[in-house]
Amino acid sequence: MKHLLLTTIAAVLVVGCVPKELQKTKAIPIQQAEPPTVEAPDILIHEAAMQKNLDVVKQHIAAGADVNAKDVNGYTPLDWAIFNKDTKTVDLLRRHGGKTGEELKAEGK
Repeated sequence: MKHLLLTTIAAVLVVGCVPKELQKTKAIPIQQAEPPTVEAPDILIHEAAMQKNLDVVKQHIAAGADVNAKDVNGYTPLDWAIFNKDTKTVDLLRRHGGKTGEELKAEGK
């Protein structure tokens, strides 16, 4: 009986701490943080891959750039990284879904 009394008191205290408008919904809203907004650098991701500029490629990826975008010749950033034998950029682009122009062409894209 003592246990039931303590449980009831605890329940009343908890319900009493929640604002009335939330008591009706039985849900406490959770405030979610805004995702960070990252701006893409001034240099294109293709140029960064051509210049072996891994930091700029990372910034583009963080900003949501399309790692499979083709340039005017149909080359992707991965094509340029492979051409320049830049294994770090190749690995990074592959981890983020990067494909070569030929791979995209074979997929019909």
